Amino acid sequence: MARLMVRISFYVLTTCSSLLAHAAFAQDACGDISTNSQSERCSVSAKAAADAQLNTSYQELLVRLEGGYQTDPVLAASQKATVQEAQRAWIKLRDTDCQIDALETEPGSSAHVAAVNNCIASMSRDRSVFLDNIASDSGSGSAFGRGSCPTQDFAQFLPYFSASAESQKRLTAQAVKLLVLKGTSDIGRIVTHVTAEVGRDMAFPLMAVVPDGKVEGIEIERVDDRHVDVVDKRAGNSNIKIFNFSRKACWTLEGVEDWSIPAKELSVASKRSLSREENFCLQRAQGFAGLGGLEQYRLTGELFEAALENYLCAAASGDPASSETAARLSLSGMAPQLEYSKVEALFKAAAVNSPGGAEGLASFYCFGNDTAGSGPCQRPADVEKELIRASSMGSAHAIVSLGDYWKSGDLGEKDIPRALACYQLAANKGYESGLSAAKRLQSEVTEPIAPSKCY
Repeated sequence: MARLMVRISFYVLTTCSSLLAHAAFAQDACGDISTNSQSERCSVSAKAAADAQLNTSYQELLVRLEGGYQTDPVLAASQKATVQEAQRAWIKLRDTDCQIDALETEPGSSAHVAAVNNCIASMSRDRSVFLDNIASDSGSGSAFGRGSCPTQDFAQFLPYFSASAESQKRLTAQAVKLLVLKGTSDIGRIVTHVTAEVGRDMAFPLMAVVPDGKVEGIEIERVDDRHVDVVDKRAGNSNIKIFNFSRKACWTLEGVEDWSIPAKELSVASKRSLSREENFCLQRAQGFAGLGGLEQYRLTGELFEAALENYLCAAASGDPASSETAARLSLSGMAPQLEYSKVEALFKAAAVNSPGGAEGLASFYCFGNDTAGSGPCQRPADVEKELIRASSMGSAHAIVSLGDYWKSGDLGEKDIPRALACYQLAANKGYESGLSAAKRLQSEVTEPIAPSKCY
């Protein structure tokens, strides 16, 4: 049990644990379906995703109409009104048709709900494709075109596109899908928000110049023959941007994903013991960790790296909670592992007045940066000292861990009476695991166990 302490406790100690639990539920909604209720939960998830995509496609179409008819605002308003009226009529038709589609199921049953939701999801996805093809950019010669095409070779196109604000503006779609990160009323919880904006109204340049050849911090991901994503990490893991390009008559920028967390999305007064900068770092760390924990974004690894960078920033003046979480994240395997002395310093800062920090330091003294937790305990005397410190601060978990060490002999020798004394001490404090461990130990030993003291 003690060997696993550092490895299993990172999520327990972060403020985004409830968010991760919710995300895990959503992620598993469509896995291993064997009952009607599971099918219903899956259909709810599918309907929500399709509705979100439909709303984005609808908003993008309105933006395209506004941009395409900028010289005739009266016509643009008329076209938008027609689309809005058609969309309202279509939604009414969709919802009615899906009730008909589910007629063979019992109203109110899980099977009925799933049938309606799956029908709505399917029709919404088809509608999204329909809307996406209306007034779409089609290159030069079209009312929505953006001018002549410099090249069809994306490797040559990217330096040309990024060269100036004017070239970027000319080769950007009328409607651009934007993904940004937004704060919530739950301080430290960050969510993604997708919207659309008129391309010409954006603040150019959107991308720093990308010279010819391979550029450090720039990753080009070819999605398919007509779609390429450019991942720009040049400003660090806390400021990653992804540019989505599609090829029509020419390569065109049609989406921007901004994975930074601006200060305006953070709370000024989060934790009084921290400076303003450290407060912002802490909230960004919690936000990035929460998004990484969802494990549904391509940047999962980079999000955890950004979380660690910001936890270290928040721990700059010795904040115990930030120090402990940074150390545990470093050892979790989800972020780069810090050097031994840095992890030790973080745990020491946390151990001053945090029982969890003292327990983390004890486990670290035993196994160091060995994330597998194997091999003999390296510094048994220091392990005992830190567990006693945590126990003295009221941690019944540390008392049980100390008992586990004495039972296993990881502190140098087995001491069954002392292990039992620790378990009984934890049980006396109302810790159920202590009582269970005491009972197991007593059942395993045939001879009477002499009275002893835990510490």
